Amino acid sequence: MFDPFTTLQETGFSQGADSARPGGWTPELIAALDWMRVAELARAIARHNGCELAGSRVLEDASVVFAMLERPTTAHPQRALVKIAAWNEWGATPESVRRFSSEVATAKNTRGILIAPGGFSPAALLAAQAARIEAVDAAALHAVLMRLPAERSDFFFTIATAGDCRRPSCPVCLRKLERSGEDDAAAQDDHRTIRAEGLVADPVECGTLSVPAGAEVTFLYEVRARRVHIAGHAQGDFACEGTVIIEPGGILTGTVTARAVEVREGGELRGQFRILEGALRPFARPARVWHWRCANPAGKPACAGVRFDPHPG
Repeated sequence: MFDPFTTLQETGFSQGADSARPGGWTPELIAALDWMRVAELARAIARHNGCELAGSRVLEDASVVFAMLERPTTAHPQRALVKIAAWNEWGATPESVRRFSSEVATAKNTRGILIAPGGFSPAALLAAQAARIEAVDAAALHAVLMRLPAERSDFFFTIATAGDCRRPSCPVCLRKLERSGEDDAAAQDDHRTIRAEGLVADPVECGTLSVPAGAEVTFLYEVRARRVHIAGHAQGDFACEGTVIIEPGGILTGTVTARAVEVREGGELRGQFRILEGALRPFARPARVWHWRCANPAGKPACAGVRFDPHPG
């Protein structure tokens, strides 16, 4: 019996699906689906392949967690914890992989499967391999669907894409969210905080970059930001459109190109500093001017706090 959630090496998730197979599934469509549709699709695939499923737990960030028993009728069934990434993450980062790894570690003899339709960064894949977490993106789900019997794959397609399948649902009341034109400071700022220790192997481009106290980070690629705030230890090359601030106890090692650098008492800049002349090429992601919000007048109090960024594209 084929189990869609066994390891990549065993199932060939990384191999391409049969492109001659008719049907409407594409990785892009899967990545664009509402989080609830992706969760239902994952459970339907697992159930089709004989897995026993426990109930789903929906968190306020629209991530979904459920447990399942693989090969339940064999002498050696396997317990697994499956998580669909939060809507505002959708693609996995090293931090989100490590958070899920900690959740899996609390369950005995259980393996972890992280479904991130938006994809895994190279550093996230390395983190998943190190933690023995199976990484499943939209392309992997597409490959599984294309290997199912045609009538089953087509049935899943019909159910998953019925109605307004791309608009996200509220994780509290499950009603479809509404677009909000609110243009708040958080959306404009595009603030990114790096709390992980070790190497950041992905390019970092944002409005404000913060490295908090206690973090020790080495950036592989040049960091490009409007503002940089260092309270921990950071190493790399930095191009800053505004001011780099190094707090007491903060250490920045490397090269810095910025309008200004403010090293507060107890902070250190170990490297070269060059004053930025002229304008940097546009690099920061454009600010989002709208959000998904829950507008359910009969919703629960927590509905008021639901705010999702739109997915790219």
